Amino acid sequence: WLGQRGFSVGIDDVTPGAFLKSEKAKVVTKGYSDCDARIAAYKKGTLALQPGCDAEQTLEAEVLGILSTVRETSGNVCLRELPKHNAPLI
Repeated sequence: WLGQRGFSVGIDDVTPGAFLKSEKAKVVTKGYSDCDARIAAYKKGTLALQPGCDAEQTLEAEVLGILSTVRETSGNVCLRELPKHNAPLI
């Protein structure tokens, strides 16, 4: 199929619309805010430690979890909002 039809990516395939930009901005802003709160708690010494982890390990695990959620949520918005035949989705 790919050999017969070919594959190309145009600027329209990778340029997000206004709604997609807005949703991504909300998700990223909330994620950054959550990360900032965890970092502030770490600096104050009030970060609740995860079992078997010290403060640095807990902070790393929580920040990675938050950023993973940001990536997953943003990706889901893209999948929902981009056209089904968008070249990067295929």
